Amino acid sequence: MIITRLIGGLGNQMFQYAAGAALAARTGQALRLDLTSLRKYKLHQGYQFDQIFAGDFQTASKLDLFRVLGFGMRRGVRGSVTPDPRLPNPQTGPKIRQPSHNYWDGFSALSGKTYLAGYWQSPKYFQGAEAAIARAFEFREDLTGENAEIAAKMAACTSVSLHVRRGDYVKNANVNAFHGICDWPYYRAAMAHMRAALHAPQFFVFSDDLDAAKAEFGQGADITYVTGNTGAVSYRDMMLMARCKHHVIANSSFSWWGAWLALAHGAADDGQIVIAPKVWFAGSPEPMEDIYQPHWVRM
Repeated sequence: MIITRLIGGLGNQMFQYAAGAALAARTGQALRLDLTSLRKYKLHQGYQFDQIFAGDFQTASKLDLFRVLGFGMRRGVRGSVTPDPRLPNPQTGPKIRQPSHNYWDGFSALSGKTYLAGYWQSPKYFQGAEAAIARAFEFREDLTGENAEIAAKMAACTSVSLHVRRGDYVKNANVNAFHGICDWPYYRAAMAHMRAALHAPQFFVFSDDLDAAKAEFGQGADITYVTGNTGAVSYRDMMLMARCKHHVIANSSFSWWGAWLALAHGAADDGQIVIAPKVWFAGSPEPMEDIYQPHWVRM
């Protein structure tokens, strides 16, 4: 059995699931999702996979956790686990904490029952399993009302999703120090790139601070501000991002998946342009390299 710990917002949880699902498929094991840490996590919207996605998601029971973690279960659930698979517990198998923000080569050698504790933010962790991940992350509901109207507009034009992530990146000093924010010159340069590369691009702006975005970008004819998808239905912003042909993403796993799903679900084609910030974690001593797709433009 593979158990992967879910923590963080929706985009983070999707990376954690994808890594666990790919490992489970490669090793012929069942996958279970550990929600223990997430139940105490007060930021974002908690666990919503069953509401949002069409995949079959199985959560880990206490017995599942004990079968994999044994008497180290309490420590393992909190993520206090060894990163070295060469030192397995003979009763419970390896318990793996992600040792690097970038791809860890040891992942490909994992076998047997395993508990994954990390963020696993690289497509390399689910390379070869992309089709299965795309199917699991098909959206369960149809867009309605204003969202359906926006989706139709996206389909009819050269649509560009533009994500301005601020929120806790600005308000929380510790979060800001580590993540940093994409500054306005980044967005201006990205928009200029899109206008030069594409014919009549239409920008669809998603943000948790639309007032700041409107003050910066104004009310141009080629800009649409997406509103209304907040709180428990915030995921509908990702649904709309995934309908766009091109993307300007923030240093955010949420818009990362919006761009990835657009290509995986067919809204975008091989001509997709994705612009991403060249610095993903401002406060990390280790440059984040493996989160980017090869065809993405880094600014």
